[in-house]
Amino acid sequence: TIEQKLRLLEYIRFLGADLDKEVQFSFEQLNQTNREKATYYAGILQKDAGNLSRTTVVWSRDTLRFGFIEEGTILLDSFVVTNTGKSPYVVTDIRTSCDCTVLKKPEFPVMPGESLTLRVEFNSSGKRGRSQPGIIVYDNSSPNLRNILYLDGEVISRTTSGTKKE
Repeated sequence: TIEQKLRLLEYIRFLGADLDKEVQFSFEQLNQTNREKATYYAGILQKDAGNLSRTTVVWSRDTLRFGFIEEGTILLDSFVVTNTGKSPYVVTDIRTSCDCTVLKKPEFPVMPGESLTLRVEFNSSGKRGRSQPGIIVYDNSSPNLRNILYLDGEVISRTTSGTKKE
């Protein structure tokens, strides 16, 4: 499995494998377009997050409207962001207004013209009533170095599901 291969690779590195040669070999396996992306990414890794070139992005939506869900339901959905600029789009941090909401920070940049799907998880346990948690995505986007996303809906009691509100 992939997990087994990664664990084996980690062990081989522990035993003293040359990481530079491993990176070089992996780089040589890529086509020219992906080599250019990898080279660009290597440059990003060497920069301080505050010194990244700005880019522009477009989100598929800024608010995820989930309507009515029963308390205790875990909602899984996503936001899609497209890099419309000329520099890689890099998410440096993600903060939420509620520990009920989780959006995982992407590990890699989104290259110009490419899109990324960001999965969001909302746990409605103990959140009965109107719920509008916010998500702040800190990044290198112009003009504000951040984007704010929202969830919006109503959490209803399990005993009253099918009715609009308690």
